[in-house]
Amino acid sequence: MVYQSCSLLEREEETGIIASALRRVRSGSGAMVMFEGSEGLGKTSLLQVIRAGAEAEGFVVLQARGNALEQTFRWGMVRQLFERMLCSEASAVKDKALVGPAALVGGLFDYSQPVGTGLSGDCDDNLYANVHGLYWLCRNISEEQPVLLLMDDAHWADAESLRFVNYLANRLEGSGVLLALAHARSGPAETRDLLMSLYALPLVSHAPLAPLSQDAVGRRIAERLGSEPHERFAAECLRTTGGNPLHLTELLEEMRRRGEAPDESAIERLALLTPARLARHVLRQMGDLPVRTMALATAVAVLGADAQPQHCAAVARLEEAEAAERAGRLRDAGILRPGVPYAFRHPLAGQVIYADMPAHARSTAHRRAARSLHIAEAGAVAVAEHVCRTETSLEPWMVDVLSSAAHDEARSGRPGTAVRYLRRALAEPPPPSLRAGLLAGLGSAELRLRAPAALDHLRQALRHSSDQADGPRVRLELGLALAASGRFEESLAAFARAADSEATGPGAASAAGHARAVASVMTRLAPKRAGRYPAGAPGDGPPHRAHAAFEALIRGVEADRVARLATAVRGLPLPLHDTEITDAAIVAWTLAQCDRLHRAEHILTRLVREATERGWLLAAATAESLRAGVVLDAGRVREAEAVARGVLGDHDSRCLRPVAVPLAAATLVHCLIETERLEEASDFLKTAGLAACLPEAAHFVPLRMARARLRIHQDQPEAGLLELRECRERAGREGWDFPPAACAYLPDAARAVALTSGAKAARAVAREEMPRARGFGAARPLAVALRTYGERTGGEEGLRHLREAGRLLAASPYRLERGRTLVALGSALRRGGHRSDARKHLTDGLEIARTSGASALENSAREELRLAGARPGRARVSSPAALTPAEERVAQKAAVGLSNREISQALFVTVKTVEWHLSQTYAKLGIGRRAELPRALAGHGLAAD
Repeated sequence: MVYQSCSLLEREEETGIIASALRRVRSGSGAMVMFEGSEGLGKTSLLQVIRAGAEAEGFVVLQARGNALEQTFRWGMVRQLFERMLCSEASAVKDKALVGPAALVGGLFDYSQPVGTGLSGDCDDNLYANVHGLYWLCRNISEEQPVLLLMDDAHWADAESLRFVNYLANRLEGSGVLLALAHARSGPAETRDLLMSLYALPLVSHAPLAPLSQDAVGRRIAERLGSEPHERFAAECLRTTGGNPLHLTELLEEMRRRGEAPDESAIERLALLTPARLARHVLRQMGDLPVRTMALATAVAVLGADAQPQHCAAVARLEEAEAAERAGRLRDAGILRPGVPYAFRHPLAGQVIYADMPAHARSTAHRRAARSLHIAEAGAVAVAEHVCRTETSLEPWMVDVLSSAAHDEARSGRPGTAVRYLRRALAEPPPPSLRAGLLAGLGSAELRLRAPAALDHLRQALRHSSDQADGPRVRLELGLALAASGRFEESLAAFARAADSEATGPGAASAAGHARAVASVMTRLAPKRAGRYPAGAPGDGPPHRAHAAFEALIRGVEADRVARLATAVRGLPLPLHDTEITDAAIVAWTLAQCDRLHRAEHILTRLVREATERGWLLAAATAESLRAGVVLDAGRVREAEAVARGVLGDHDSRCLRPVAVPLAAATLVHCLIETERLEEASDFLKTAGLAACLPEAAHFVPLRMARARLRIHQDQPEAGLLELRECRERAGREGWDFPPAACAYLPDAARAVALTSGAKAARAVAREEMPRARGFGAARPLAVALRTYGERTGGEEGLRHLREAGRLLAASPYRLERGRTLVALGSALRRGGHRSDARKHLTDGLEIARTSGASALENSAREELRLAGARPGRARVSSPAALTPAEERVAQKAAVGLSNREISQALFVTVKTVEWHLSQTYAKLGIGRRAELPRALAGHGLAAD
């Protein structure tokens, strides 16, 4: 039996080889196993496994370990193997072992004779006699018991000992000897040749050790730190350690010592961790290198992924030919991998070397790296990464590179990196002609990160600008930042100045025109006291028709007419400038209120994709927040929560609040209510700074309605009704009159009124809404009003209204609302004594609630079914048929090996959204990790993408 250590992850094949070798030797034959791998891959652990198995089977175990300092000692490893047995006081053992041809090696263990120290055994006339005698020594020992010879770190063995290993390995048949050897590819050329010559022998099992996979890394992290790691954290650990088990263990031990959790926030700190034990080993290894070879290793550490030979030579101040020769030495020492660009065999080694560099030396090396890459016309981002790490003053070309790289990163949807580059460019006063542009770019990137500093930097950009052509664009960004901070009066003033600008030049006219459009939209969102921007002249283009449809909706025009206006809008490309509310988003939201849910989702999905491709993060975020609401209305609660969280990211009370934030927050609160996580909803609102007083702007009204619902569900009906009353008063002041708004709150409002003012008042609230909903003509608002009235009225009249609501929603895309109506109808039928009919409707409602992820409704349906005499089973594990389309798309791409970031880029969603979909998919499929996806999908007829 083989005793496998629990830390030997993904070594099943190797332990199988061990078990096979032990069986072969027990049967009277011989065998040899060789484990090849760099330090830390688990060679020694595997030798411990084979030793434990051999000892359990009664083997005689002899062991030796190579050492670089002892490699010149002839027969050193052989002496380690046998001397403890042969030099002990038990002379009977020695006498039995050293008989026959084995007596030829007696002199090797007679330390009264002088010992030679040459590396090669070619000069030893007795080489054959010695290896032959050692072979017979092994045979003699194995006559009574099988023998295990363990040789660890054999790449540091002396040549004579390895010649004996070759001799023995070729004569193992019927010997009862098991030879187990572990080695790396480093060491002198003669040693490597002797080891490689063993691979072809018939009784030798050669097992190169592979690094750990990400799945195994994740399991090791959970084992060491006590909690499941974030997937991106596990991937970064894999990259940092190269999947080396020892390096991973040391890194995790350092994290455990510092109290770090394996979450996403720890990723950036990984590069700063240098485990002391590994650092000492690496630095000791580096200390043995010549100064100029060490200079090249340092250059590789500084350049990272850009370590092409010519750049390494420039950073190390070596000629390219000399750099290539020294790179060869580093490969021979097992420090660098083969090939170019140069890379460390163990990534953590580069981290240790880099951390050990003095600050001034690091800065100088990065300056040389930046200059070499710039001369080679490398990408601006690659150069900028090195420029950011220089501590001395910047040269003019460096400021240009940082500005260019920031622009590229901002257009690629990475404003955080853009902010870092621009802050570095501004750290030392740049030329006055560049300062305004750098400040404008910084403020723009910070706006997309929701950083309050955006306001100050955009204002500074205007003060320093001498180019009037940039004025409209900067004022447009400033207006958006002011609106996101709740200063709507100043925002409209900034938009007006941008729109009225007479500046000329590239982009000035388009920015002014765009500012007029944005001002028109912001006028509708801002409170009336903030002022009004005059509407433009009527037109007949797509933007005008989109706004006309929106105006018709909020003035209460009949739904079909509004939908015709919105559907007639064709050809709505993205605007020339990034903005929060695009014409396409307006059309989609309008259609969603008129029962055209699928069309609305299609428009929003396309808008998110196109905006993300162009780097329009404001437009993408708003479209995604609207899509979250549409997905929730469609009855996909888990997906809606994932989308909303993806929009919100790490939003907290210090952040700016652009339009996307309150819209996504409203959807998230609704999702948490539907899944009975009320405390979590309250905590979220407090953390995000959305629990206290909110601006009166229109885009905060959905959030206020969601907060009102939450308070009612938390048994605070008066507080909930007060917030709803304020929302209705705001709608009255603005002249908004569209029944779909009541869908979010009407049933809960009626329940709160019943608790505070009685059943009659609650019925009046619902009755008041019904004629407005009928006049509007959309199915969902009317069905909600009918359901609310039916629940509050009861009896036959209540059943009649509930049945009408059910008929309206029978073919509707609003699955969650249909589920609510079915449960309400089933409950009313049960109370009326129609238990059989009740069970049918309740069962249908339960299935909709279950597949929608609405646990509150599901639990209510189960309780009603129990009261109706049914025995609803426990929630069964969903099959892939219950996967949402988004979950299916993500799962299929993950099944073929795409990373979360690659999936997010392919589907134009955030990484957090991908992570949420995968977690839901794992739960539905009953699996625990990514590697199980292909089989789980195939087993249910879903092919990987």
